[in-house]
Amino acid sequence: MHRRLPHPGHHRSLQLDARRCLSYLTIENKGAIPEEFRRAIGHRVFGCDDCLAACPWNRFAREGALMRPHFRPDLAQPDLLQLLALDDDAFKARFAGTPIQRAKRQGLLRNASVALGNTGTRAALPGLQKAASDPQPLIAEHARWAIGEIERRSVS
Repeated sequence: MHRRLPHPGHHRSLQLDARRCLSYLTIENKGAIPEEFRRAIGHRVFGCDDCLAACPWNRFAREGALMRPHFRPDLAQPDLLQLLALDDDAFKARFAGTPIQRAKRQGLLRNASVALGNTGTRAALPGLQKAASDPQPLIAEHARWAIGEIERRSVS
């Protein structure tokens, strides 16, 4: 019996296509997230643990202690609108010395926009409208998509 494959990065052959993997799209990909995958990202800002949950080998895994000292409670459930409001200086100050710096501000705000597009309400529109005017085209494009998604849901 096969488990249901968690998202579009997985194929029936049980092989992973990294170009469709949500972790790749939100962490390693420096460009636009293809629209066909944006809804699958859901509320995630970075990565996806669906592979870990679906992998039968993980039933033997135990919680590791290596990253425990680096846990940041402020990032456990980040406020997406606060993330979206970060300018370059605030981004650098908040994420100095963390892996999030690798994604840069534009990657973080791209991802926050997608998550808001998937889960946000009309209350998120002012922040997204400001992001839609961001000088970084990547941020502006994803913010405009998110606005469209929220407006579509609001009319439905």
